[in-house]
Amino acid sequence: MKKQMSAFACAIGCGLFAVACTGDDITLGPDAGPPKSDATVDQSNTNDAGTDGTVGPRVLMTYTATAGELVAFDTQTDLVDGRFAPPPYASVMQSGTDRFLLESNEDLVFLLDPVSQWNPTSSWNVALDDGFDGGLSYADPVQVVEVAPNKAYVLRYNRDKIAIFDPTQTSDGGVPTTNPVDLSSLQQANDPDGTVEMSGAVFDPTNKYLYVALANINLFLVDAVDGAYLPCANTVSTLVAIDTTTDTLVNLGGTGPGGSIALNGYSPQFGSVGGLIFDAVGNRVLVLSTGCNATESDGGVGPQTGRLVEAVDLSTNTTQTLLPANDQDFPNELVYIDGAHALIQFGYVPYATTYTWIPTQTTLGPPLAVTPDVFALDPLGSRILGAQSTVATDGGTGPINVIAVPINSIDGGGVQVFGQNPFLEPGGYLGSVVYVP
Repeated sequence: MKKQMSAFACAIGCGLFAVACTGDDITLGPDAGPPKSDATVDQSNTNDAGTDGTVGPRVLMTYTATAGELVAFDTQTDLVDGRFAPPPYASVMQSGTDRFLLESNEDLVFLLDPVSQWNPTSSWNVALDDGFDGGLSYADPVQVVEVAPNKAYVLRYNRDKIAIFDPTQTSDGGVPTTNPVDLSSLQQANDPDGTVEMSGAVFDPTNKYLYVALANINLFLVDAVDGAYLPCANTVSTLVAIDTTTDTLVNLGGTGPGGSIALNGYSPQFGSVGGLIFDAVGNRVLVLSTGCNATESDGGVGPQTGRLVEAVDLSTNTTQTLLPANDQDFPNELVYIDGAHALIQFGYVPYATTYTWIPTQTTLGPPLAVTPDVFALDPLGSRILGAQSTVATDGGTGPINVIAVPINSIDGGGVQVFGQNPFLEPGGYLGSVVYVP
């Protein structure tokens, strides 16, 4: 059972599924215009830096088909600068000043070169020794959180220990040397699958706490046919804290196990795609939860519940629901820009919708007319960049575009299409995006 099934989030529609590139006529959306160039895979720039010695802005994207692929796409030259072929089910993310590639089924974490950003410089095996009878064979690393240049935590969805490693050390598949943080004491009575399902984390540099969201779902209840829904268990999702100076659990005074905070939502989305966001200005953690389905008296699938965005006040350790979303499709990405601007994506690619949202309001704003399937925020806060699978005018599959979309582009204006089909293999799905300005 792959990560997309074990974590169930992608299996039931995280929306990161691309379509094969056929080269048919495509529908780009209003005013998108033609691509700026034909940046296909045979046009690779082999230089680490441009002619002036600098590294241009790049979109790093992962893709899974028969094999995995990490592509670095230069948005100034409209060319693929380079690529790396990890095993399938890899995702790219940034934490601190570093970028990491996580390979879920092989339990590998790669540190990427700061210049030739598609090349790993070190790797760690985070399988550890806490596998158990009846558990999945792989630990499934889903997020890296770097709390200092020499200390990073790895969340492992299929296990109960958080791995810790030093990114400044050179390693070739080595194991972390720091003792892991064990969360097994936080397992709940009605969660018999053996794990707490650590989903996402954020770091508060003021109190040196790592806040970790635990889904606490019962994986044995996931729809056995195709993973299309998750029945609710008699458990609660929680937010816990780890003191990173001692690597010990902190009692937050909540009603969950170990004084953890019981969340209003159920089954938080992965932190690597915005499932958890630290709002330093508001001194709070935002949590996007995917929800679950109640079970009808006849055993059928009941209504959706626990799909929402909430805020955990770190001064009072209390929760407040910000956006109820039980009437929405599966939530994919949440991008929090500031107290007045956010984006949130719901639905199934290539038909997912990315909505504008004012975080002080309980309803969504207008949707973007054009959206990448997976995207990252430009640090300037004015646009998102990523990959967009397209639908041909005849209903078939079109190319994959690399695009930038203004965060307020509800009419499709200002969309840039840098190039098409940056990946070698058709027929796969898009995984993740990091933008390096």
